[in-house]
Amino acid sequence: MLLAAATRPRQLPPLTIRSAALFLFCGIAYGPGTNALSALGAYATNASHAVLLLSLFPPLAAGLAALFLRERLSQLKTFAIVIGVIGAATLTLTRSSGTATTIGDLLIAAFILAWAILTLGIRQLDKTYPALFVVGVFGAIGCVSLGVIGLAIGRLDSVLIPVRHVDLQTVLWFDLELVLLLSLAGQLLQSMALRVLDVAIVVALTSYGSIFFGLAASLVILGERLTVQDILAAAFLVAALGLSLWPERGFSTGR
Repeated sequence: MLLAAATRPRQLPPLTIRSAALFLFCGIAYGPGTNALSALGAYATNASHAVLLLSLFPPLAAGLAALFLRERLSQLKTFAIVIGVIGAATLTLTRSSGTATTIGDLLIAAFILAWAILTLGIRQLDKTYPALFVVGVFGAIGCVSLGVIGLAIGRLDSVLIPVRHVDLQTVLWFDLELVLLLSLAGQLLQSMALRVLDVAIVVALTSYGSIFFGLAASLVILGERLTVQDILAAAFLVAALGLSLWPERGFSTGR
């Protein structure tokens, strides 16, 4: 709410029914969608599966943009989507290692879908409103919607859990890593990177960086192990990610 108030333009464009619906849509996709589903999915599956499934985001976003925003979807991007679906199915439907479960993988997949849908909504709102104002408004709506869900199921006390736990583990992983580093520093550094680098490079570094460091952390910190099926699925997913980010200059689109 403070971010929205601080970045509110002096001449605020008229709030149309379409814009109000988009803000509400993005708020729900952000709060109950990305935040809740990612937490539930991470709880129900292992970290390596959650990290690998993040590879679905670029090809999925491209497919949704072609479907809803009428953006061109080349043969290369279509092939990337197919490869990504094969990799996700291999990872989710085969017997896997450790604490990974099919339900957890499906929750992570639903989180990625919500994230991709949220991206489309943000792109539409950014055409009319300042980017930080958009983030502040739908972020506030998302947080309120999570509070409403907590109230409806009698778990509003969950809001106070971070305040009640001041042990070192909570401070390091929640307050420092999730809140300050990921939510604040991560967004700021990404914005700075987009000023000096091409979008494709930033997406590639972010996606492959998440996979590399996420897998390394799951193996070293959490002691997880990858099965043969996991490695095969990882090959499909990483290939899909690479194809979705590959420059299309010189590639025949068949049109």
